[in-house]
Amino acid sequence: MIEQAPRVAKEFHVGPRGDRYALSRDLKTGQPYVLHRPSDELPEVELDLGSFLVLFRGQERDDLLQLIASLLPEDERAGQDGGNVVRPVRFMSRWMSNRQG
Repeated sequence: MIEQAPRVAKEFHVGPRGDRYALSRDLKTGQPYVLHRPSDELPEVELDLGSFLVLFRGQERDDLLQLIASLLPEDERAGQDGGNVVRPVRFMSRWMSNRQG
């Protein structure tokens, strides 16, 4: 018997033929991946996020991007406490020249 790592998953797409896609995370490593179940008879396939985004161009990809976007704070709430504001990384300035030309 193959032992599966504990995981959490959020389904984001069900295809017209019943194939299912879920955004998953391995609870031991914290690594996210896409879990694809083509049908009840076929085994699940795990794809890392980068591979999924490169290989898939259809509604499955759009639905994953929509799910990821829904996990981010809304614009009006992002700047209220300053905790979710993206700021430039300070250490980058030492590699970037202030000179132009």
